[in-house]
Amino acid sequence: MAFSLVLGGCEKYLELNPDNRVRLETVEDYQAVVTGAYPMAYHMFTELYTENVRFYDYEDYNQANITSWLKPIYLWSDHYITNNAITPEAAWRKYYRDIYLSNVVLEGIDNATGDDELRESLKGEAYMIRAYSHFMLVNIFAKHYKKETAAKDLGVPYMVETEKISGTSYKRDNIQYVYDMIETDAFKALELVNKKYMKVPKFHWSKASMHAFFSRFYLFKEEWDKSLFHSEEVFKINNSIRDLFTDFDKYFLTGEHSTFARRYFETHNPNILLVSYTLEWNSYFRGSLYANEYRATFHKDDVRGRIFTRWNNQTPNYMARKFRGSLPSDGQSYSDVGLFVVEEVMYNAAEAAVRKSDPDFNYAIEKLNRILEQRCRPYISLKVADFPTEEAMIEKILDEKNRELCYEGYRWFDVKRYNIPVTHWDGRKEIHLPADDLRRVFQIPFSELIANPEMEPNPR
Repeated sequence: MAFSLVLGGCEKYLELNPDNRVRLETVEDYQAVVTGAYPMAYHMFTELYTENVRFYDYEDYNQANITSWLKPIYLWSDHYITNNAITPEAAWRKYYRDIYLSNVVLEGIDNATGDDELRESLKGEAYMIRAYSHFMLVNIFAKHYKKETAAKDLGVPYMVETEKISGTSYKRDNIQYVYDMIETDAFKALELVNKKYMKVPKFHWSKASMHAFFSRFYLFKEEWDKSLFHSEEVFKINNSIRDLFTDFDKYFLTGEHSTFARRYFETHNPNILLVSYTLEWNSYFRGSLYANEYRATFHKDDVRGRIFTRWNNQTPNYMARKFRGSLPSDGQSYSDVGLFVVEEVMYNAAEAAVRKSDPDFNYAIEKLNRILEQRCRPYISLKVADFPTEEAMIEKILDEKNRELCYEGYRWFDVKRYNIPVTHWDGRKEIHLPADDLRRVFQIPFSELIANPEMEPNPR
């Protein structure tokens, strides 16, 4: 579905009245819109672009329909099946839907009746939803931010209002403008959001999760000191590392793998900063893309490697047991997925500490060890002397980050930021995605390019 059609559809839905439609009149009405606008982890498909999965042609085992859906994305093709819920096209459509809803709130809530303090907090949530959604869009469908070229590089349309004329065509704003607008919106949110209105805070933006966003935002901008500052702001509120040993002993040693997977991202876990109940593909088994090779790279003492478990005793079929999808009436697989966790912020802080003008390797090593001491049995601490260069230290940070967050959809952004080559197996031969390959930027959905003549495609 095209950008303009999505916006038009949402506008029509919200403006119809009566016909069982609800006119937005009170602050509480807008609160319901905000709750429905929170993005899911629409970026999960990006894991298919990474070295964390490999195609296996198990003819009598793979499910052909799932393979036909996943494999084209895995092979970096622009020509994938678009009527599936977890694709680049779906991410484009759904992020812009959430942006549309955030704009509905920002345009109308000042005229609603109700508590003014709640009104301001809801505006903060709407600003943050708009900022985060655009951030994900620009990092999926545009080049990585480079200060020298950002003002010229094509970004995505930054939508600050709902569509007023159906069929309006949109141009792509440049990356610098998009980042500037994201920054402006996110800082407004930081001032406005009030946690006292959150019944389940970890499903809503909080001070901790907003600072975590800034930690990632400035990391991507390579503004290392700012990224480090916001990381430290998170740690002042929450510096809890997940106790994976307790989880592993409770669930894996007793064979309760599914219970572990269902509870991996539950809000009771202290390291969770923001979680979303989301569509995902990672719990689909027999889908032709497996974690065999990546699982084998974990050290035998690292319990994270054993989060990957065997679905079938005859076929090497390992998948991450961070997810155990439920299948509601629409037949799709849903799981809780963390959008921000303390561990990611620690890796951000470690990277920023190494990359800043006065590098602090000791700080970076301390952050890595904080996590590893609850991941490896026996635990042997890392030492600065083990990493004599910045390149070696960054490689270790990115590797540990991937081991911690693998299959959550974040590895691709580091592969893109550092221009890391990736090789995939298509069943007959190796296919390469070298550094600087144009396919590293996902193509704007073809339906969008057709609907918006002024929308420029990414070069191929």
